Amino acid sequence: MNVYENASVQFVKQGKAALVQETFQERSLDETEIFGKTLVSLISSGSERGGYMDYFGGSRYPMEIGYAVVMQVIDTGSKVKHAKPGDIVFASAPHRLYNFVSEEDIVPVLEGMLPEEAVLCRIPAVSMTAMLKTQIKPVEPVLVTGLGIVGLMCAQMMKHCGYTVYAVDPGEKRRQIARECGLFHVYASIKDCQAAGRFGLAMECSGAEQAALDALDVLRKGGELSLIGVPWYRGTDTWAHDIFLKVFYGFITMTSGWEWSIPRHSSEFMPGSNYGNFAVGMEWIKNGALKVDGIYELVDPARCDDAYQSLVNKTYTKTCTVFDWRSM
Repeated sequence: MNVYENASVQFVKQGKAALVQETFQERSLDETEIFGKTLVSLISSGSERGGYMDYFGGSRYPMEIGYAVVMQVIDTGSKVKHAKPGDIVFASAPHRLYNFVSEEDIVPVLEGMLPEEAVLCRIPAVSMTAMLKTQIKPVEPVLVTGLGIVGLMCAQMMKHCGYTVYAVDPGEKRRQIARECGLFHVYASIKDCQAAGRFGLAMECSGAEQAALDALDVLRKGGELSLIGVPWYRGTDTWAHDIFLKVFYGFITMTSGWEWSIPRHSSEFMPGSNYGNFAVGMEWIKNGALKVDGIYELVDPARCDDAYQSLVNKTYTKTCTVFDWRSM
């Protein structure tokens, strides 16, 4: 059995990340297990920032994090059918140089795709859950609030599916990136949107309660508000009554946009699934329906704390960060 020097990005205490080294010995694989070496892994700007800062309280450190990697298969279990040594696959796995994953938790990377672009397939799936559930059809305009990586992918995805999309973010840099990705109606404020009052659906991707409250003002009667961004911390002094009043008299349907409210895998009567969404997102990235060129920054995992500090302090220059493990 080979001995490997592994490394993983961990939160070692509140507000501090480090690359932790460890040694492990190769072991026999379960029948449907895959062992691989990570090429790149994607930072989740929402959930990982929440763990890094312990916004909800009660976090236990050290904490291993991450849920999106592209890795090269080294070995497979005896009953693995859809991967072989040398293949490049997307997997739901942590920021770790070597990973063990189940075959059902991989998506083959499409031929010709860069690993750093293929790993971004994880992000469209965040808002694809809300798209699968909505009753609003593409004949109506849609509002997307927040143009971080989740909102940027959400807006592009809805546009690709035929919706007229209005996207809002107070940051000029984010708005510029959205325009470069092919979005036409991009504004600094919801009140500036020309379709105010006509939106059938608002997809709130920032996690800011003020954005959700403002979105309620521009939905048509009977419209929908999907809360996709996690409200990690309280940002306003808004009373619940203000929200309830607008929902009640606007006949608004307000739903959680939590991505894992649909099955992980498809079945005969439930075609929509998370892993199915990963595969679709990867296909849309490859064919150019979702533009990702220039929206990510490649970072050495050894600089992980700098990456998370940049995320918390909003000093990043790109929309998202990808750890590059290929030199390790």
